[in-house]
Amino acid sequence: MANRDELNLFVRDALVTGKSRDEIASVLTGAGWSPSEVNDALGAWDETPFSPPVPRPVSTVSARDFFVYALTFGLLLIGSFNLVLVLQALVDLAFADESYGETEIIRWGVSVLIVTAPLYLWLTLRERRKLAQDPALYRSAIRKWLTYLALLFAAMTLLIVLIATVYALLTGDLTGQFIAKALIVVVVAGGIFLFYFNDIGRGEPQ
Repeated sequence: MANRDELNLFVRDALVTGKSRDEIASVLTGAGWSPSEVNDALGAWDETPFSPPVPRPVSTVSARDFFVYALTFGLLLIGSFNLVLVLQALVDLAFADESYGETEIIRWGVSVLIVTAPLYLWLTLRERRKLAQDPALYRSAIRKWLTYLALLFAAMTLLIVLIATVYALLTGDLTGQFIAKALIVVVVAGGIFLFYFNDIGRGEPQ
């Protein structure tokens, strides 16, 4: 049996016998368990005064969740990248006298969006309905991991834009065209960040 399982069983048995959480934490810390391990073990049991102790809900993992959420976030990344390309190509056309291949970029980007956008929206709305019907699905570990990856991607994109803007300012290249293209990235990446940031806390215990 894994050490973590033994720890959880010990905490459960100690709570059943009426030991306080402070007593249990003191004993476990003295035995060499780290504070984070002790807190996690105690946190696995609700503080409701009931015997036996009531377990808290735990995260779940399933192959179905991996497929659905990986596909959804993959479509999000591909679609958002091509959306930025299309909008920036339109900016280039507005500021430049010659297209320099922007028309072809727009055609390809729109083609990608026509395929990915409806599929992403369908998957997202479908999962929203499932989550509304069964809030336990919010505890999917795959969902949480990929949501945080989306947040990381958006945050890093915003950081890169900020760095590029500061560099352009210092080198004197902060033109209207540059600002317009940077704003496009900020709006797209910022929208993704806000959407998933507001979503990540749902289903967490209050």
